[in-house]
Amino acid sequence: MADYIMRAAEIYYGFSPKEIRRFAYELAMKYKLSFPSQWKENKMASKDWFTCFMKRQSQLSIRCAQPTSMSRATSFNETNVNIFSDNLQNVIDKYKFEAKDIYNADETGITTVQKPDRIVTKRGTRQVGALTSAERGSLVTIICAVNAIGNSIPPVFIFPRLRYQEHFVRDGPTGSIGAGNANGWMQENEFVIFLKHFQKYTSATVSHKVLLLLDNHSSHIHPSP
Repeated sequence: MADYIMRAAEIYYGFSPKEIRRFAYELAMKYKLSFPSQWKENKMASKDWFTCFMKRQSQLSIRCAQPTSMSRATSFNETNVNIFSDNLQNVIDKYKFEAKDIYNADETGITTVQKPDRIVTKRGTRQVGALTSAERGSLVTIICAVNAIGNSIPPVFIFPRLRYQEHFVRDGPTGSIGAGNANGWMQENEFVIFLKHFQKYTSATVSHKVLLLLDNHSSHIHPSP
């Protein structure tokens, strides 16, 4: 049962504690094993049984699962990882890249209004508020690049504005720049802006090549050189 649970988690279909309790009851019914009458009433094993089961199975632990899309799950497998690793090694060997010339870039979306923490208030209060800059935030995308020795280039901000203004990044990190579009997501044109910004701070040229690692996102594909 423990092996089955671990295998299910490996292929992105892990069991929650309640599902494991239900699974234990179903196995007990199938193999005609003895179990407390409470299991039959609840159609699942008890919480005490689950606690003891986890103590016996030291290789198991309860973790918070990360949302993973179907396309990402099917792409992340041993064959594809080996192909990527082989290609990466071939490129590094061919151009003799040093750690300072190998960069990894990624983007993330943040909101301008953060979710307030839970607070203590008078019992029975129907509605509790906490001051924020606004009730509904705007999505801003940040693109960052860091090299293998920990150095980074100034970030690029993508704002949900058709007309970008320089003062949007007035108080941002030194050297950071911005751009804008209707939704605040990084698109093809904004990625070209990032590439030019990246080239400026890495001094990448034909004679001084730099390796930039990216995920397989459609915005990273653009006909511009």
